[in-house]
Amino acid sequence: MEGAKKVQSFFATRYHYLNPFCWPKRLVKVLTAAFFMIMLPIYVFIGLQPASLADAASYPVLEIPAINLKTPVTSVELVDRQLAVPATIAGIYRPFENKLFIIGHSSTVFHSLDQLQTEETLIYDGESYRITNRTTVEKSAISMNQLLADAPEKTVIIMTCAGDPLPNQDATHRLIITATLTE
Repeated sequence: MEGAKKVQSFFATRYHYLNPFCWPKRLVKVLTAAFFMIMLPIYVFIGLQPASLADAASYPVLEIPAINLKTPVTSVELVDRQLAVPATIAGIYRPFENKLFIIGHSSTVFHSLDQLQTEETLIYDGESYRITNRTTVEKSAISMNQLLADAPEKTVIIMTCAGDPLPNQDATHRLIITATLTE
């Protein structure tokens, strides 16, 4: 028993500086501040990075040169008769082989979509489409069955919010752009 006390006494007198509970309060404060000054900027930098940057590189791309738009497009699924709109990029739903339905928020990815005119060109996944129709429709007047119906030629429908803002990133109207494949 006495040997254990000698060993404990030896470490207590010679290596007490390794025990943070024996350190002066000022030293603890300085080391804590230095740790946070180094780690906080790293944490903020990492936290502000886009969550799916690596994944977005593999998505198809929607380009609309007339409004300087180039965005990745992710697939969205129909769940409980609703399409979940991605926050900062466009989403695509394919009800039929010839119909591509692209959606996005007017406050982010499609903020300039209202500037598009008919006869302008958009490019989706390397294929060129000519805009044939541009319309703003009251949200309650839209027939999604008609909008998503099969088409005789390859067609892209782009839809975003328009009109007066409503809660939950919604609006009273929808801007609907229709484009058909050019050959």
